[in-house]
Amino acid sequence: MNVPSERYQVEIVDTGYCRSLISCQAACPAHTNAQGYVNAIARGAYEEGYIIARQPNPFASICGRVCASPCERACRRGKIDAPITIRTLKRFLCEHYGAEARSHLPLFGEEERKAGIARLNGKPPYNAQTVESFSQLASGGKKGVDQGSSSVAIIGAGPTGLTAAHDLALLGHKVTVFEAADDAGGMALLGIPEYRLPRDVLKLEIGEILDLGVALKVNRRLGVDFSLASLREEGFGAILIAIGAYKDKWLNIEGTGLNGVLAAVDFLTHVKLGSRLNLGNKVAVIGGDGARRPARQKEADEVAADSTLMTVFDAARQALRSGVSEVHVFYRGTMAEMRASQSQEELDGALEEGIILHTDVIPNRIIGSNGKVTGFETLASRAQYDEKGQPAPVPVAGSESIIECSAVILAIGQESDLSFIRPKDNVAFSDQGAILTDTDTLATTAPGIFAGGDAIRGPRTVIDAVAGGHRAARAIDNYLRGVTLKTVSQEWLTPVPLEDLPSQYNLNIPRLNPPRLPLDRRSGGSEVEGVFDEASAREQAQRCLKCHIQTVFNGDLCILCGGCVDVCPQSCYKMVRLDRLEGDERLEVIVEARYGIPLSEFRKGGEVLSQGTAMIKDETRCVRCGLCAKRCPTGAITMEAFHFEEELHYGESAEESLETVDSKQ
Repeated sequence: MNVPSERYQVEIVDTGYCRSLISCQAACPAHTNAQGYVNAIARGAYEEGYIIARQPNPFASICGRVCASPCERACRRGKIDAPITIRTLKRFLCEHYGAEARSHLPLFGEEERKAGIARLNGKPPYNAQTVESFSQLASGGKKGVDQGSSSVAIIGAGPTGLTAAHDLALLGHKVTVFEAADDAGGMALLGIPEYRLPRDVLKLEIGEILDLGVALKVNRRLGVDFSLASLREEGFGAILIAIGAYKDKWLNIEGTGLNGVLAAVDFLTHVKLGSRLNLGNKVAVIGGDGARRPARQKEADEVAADSTLMTVFDAARQALRSGVSEVHVFYRGTMAEMRASQSQEELDGALEEGIILHTDVIPNRIIGSNGKVTGFETLASRAQYDEKGQPAPVPVAGSESIIECSAVILAIGQESDLSFIRPKDNVAFSDQGAILTDTDTLATTAPGIFAGGDAIRGPRTVIDAVAGGHRAARAIDNYLRGVTLKTVSQEWLTPVPLEDLPSQYNLNIPRLNPPRLPLDRRSGGSEVEGVFDEASAREQAQRCLKCHIQTVFNGDLCILCGGCVDVCPQSCYKMVRLDRLEGDERLEVIVEARYGIPLSEFRKGGEVLSQGTAMIKDETRCVRCGLCAKRCPTGAITMEAFHFEEELHYGESAEESLETVDSKQ
């Protein structure tokens, strides 16, 4: 009997592959070098860690509290037991050196405060120097711009608009931010409850951006107090529309007009502004669109869905703090889908506080009496699969269920109010009703007008908003300078002493979640989550697998003894015949160059034409213990750290700048 041999889909190691293995940084929309600051904490180098965390993110202190933490979802340690507590470790650093630290000095200001500049203006550690980093933006600003044409108006003082303002100020432009509310912060100010994000932390971090010379004009609403045309007349060389998604979506079911039906963002905003709302004793929160969607659409909407889920739990937990005795959350999706989202911590917090969760349900109607909410009716849902095998929720006939309640909060998503845009502005809209922009430049159809953040993609998390601000700033800088701002990247490897690799002890350290305020003390705006003490922070940081360290093989030195395969505690390695490999054209080129035979020719007519062997490695298992390198008798295996730097260049060729790479290898 002829049993087919097992085949292996392989990837060739290159710089892109090495970058992807630093999965926390690859997953961060702002490309924060999380493993860099985590390992700095492990060494006790807290100031260095803060510099790394702050370089690409002007809202590091905010993200240390409320970030959706895509880095933790991607963390390779999570495939072994549980991910590193990356967000909480960032907060630990910010408590020492961030805007909220009592000893912290503003980035710019009077002469005696210039020590604060030095923290970020120097060259950051490797892998922290990206196009989003403070130091790179500041160096771009030193090249100078024509101040007469580089005045920028930013509409919206949320995370996207303020990040863009931060970057453009560093790049040398004069920036004015217009905000409709009476204070800056956008949804971070009005939509995130005080118990998650204290207002003073937000104000301090925004203050550091304003210290860069950014002008802020509050209580200035586009379409009422000024227009796009009037901004042009004032001489602004570029305009960025960065308004948030404040407009709640509404359910198309019976009863939404009853007294006691509220929209989530409106509810959270009123609470943040000091309003006292009487919700009664029992509240139903209708959460998220949560529908099971086709895979492609689901992937595209993932971030927006996560943002909506956070709003669901924020509204539910805030309702408890408003005097409600019982809160029920109703969600179309499954518990598994909810736990797979970036709202895991908010879900756990809600359940811990006694919020009752109902999944796999579809809203049917809101019930009332004398114009006031008295109940909410749902239908059970089940998955129905289409011809492509994609599931969608459908109601189960006869499954009606009614819960009595005194108020209903709708948290099914938000959108931007773009009614201020007039036909004469020449700003076009997409089929979905968002502002139409160029994918690469974020330029609208009107010259000199750009759009970013929620205005073009719907509601997003804070870290996604930061990334959107970075993109917008680079696009506007390109436009105003009239030259292309290029990214030049350099990559290299350096040997790592085996004693610097993670130890077996580190693998035995369990994940520790941050301390939380006792349930009986969670009232009003008291911050629920605390910060690690120094000992806990350093121990948690030691859990990092140091994914920037690569196992490098020298095939010329390998004697195929199999010692590395035998000694590996995680069973990462296999030695396999070349005819069992499958890959892209690069694999074909490498095999033919080494053996003189195309990979497709290695097996013909049942006969293996060469005994060529490949070492393949399962990166999901590797813990960087280095036992393979220690065991190798010929030194064919080395452990080497992958480093990269990105630089901003105006009109320079990448080839010229990459000549320096050899000197670092």
